[in-house]
Amino acid sequence: MDIHILDVGCGNMAILFNPDGTRVVIDCNITSDNSNDVLGYVRRILGYGTSIDVFINSHRDADHMRGITDLHAQNPIKAIWDTDVPGTTTDSPEYLAYMTLKRMLPGRTIEARNFYTFGDAKYRCMSAKWSDYTDPNEQSAVIKVEYRTVGCSVMFAADTNYRPWKEKILTNYNGNDLQSALLVGAHHGSVTFFDDPADTKNYYVDHIKKINPAMTLVSVGPNQHGLPDAKAIDLYTKYSTGSSAGNKVFTTEDKHNMKITLKDDGGWNLAVDQ
Repeated sequence: MDIHILDVGCGNMAILFNPDGTRVVIDCNITSDNSNDVLGYVRRILGYGTSIDVFINSHRDADHMRGITDLHAQNPIKAIWDTDVPGTTTDSPEYLAYMTLKRMLPGRTIEARNFYTFGDAKYRCMSAKWSDYTDPNEQSAVIKVEYRTVGCSVMFAADTNYRPWKEKILTNYNGNDLQSALLVGAHHGSVTFFDDPADTKNYYVDHIKKINPAMTLVSVGPNQHGLPDAKAIDLYTKYSTGSSAGNKVFTTEDKHNMKITLKDDGGWNLAVDQ
């Protein structure tokens, strides 16, 4: 099973080729600056005009759905799934374009503690909409993609901070369910993934200890927010066990497009600069 992590700047986008032949895209950030490169890469690996079976939007922020109409024009999207949580900028052009397309297509509200299968691939939605939360980022869809075995997997943390992990995910899932070979780090390397304001002495790390990734991949590019945060990178490095080559943290800013291969025997491979 192949999973491509695209270099889309300070945003997120992944293309997943499932073992049953279906194609899933998680998030999208196609801008005027990167459009030629991103759409060109999609054409190369997917083929012009090849349909996308499902587009999963982790949450309705612009950097996770920007350019979806351009993607749809090149590779028609059959269905859109999201958490049904309004974003923070509901009057933005990106939001309006996304919602217009979403209303035109079949869809599904993805819910926490549910899973969806595509052949031998299982998509576990570990966190999504919570009735007692108001922050859209805290209600991002956290999706773990497993191929055949629990350990042959990739965890997509979206833009979550420490809170849904501490209060929801770790209370609903055990260590075996959480353990993932690779972690796509939260919110472009923001330290909020680890920073619990209630604890002024320690960073929150219970979640990454349970995930226990070999490597953490951070989707980030030039930005005005100081991302990735140096402390977050330190913590990702400390709690990632390392690949066979000793690598622990890669960013799309440095390694560009990356291709993960989840193998039939439970192993995995990561290729960079694709």
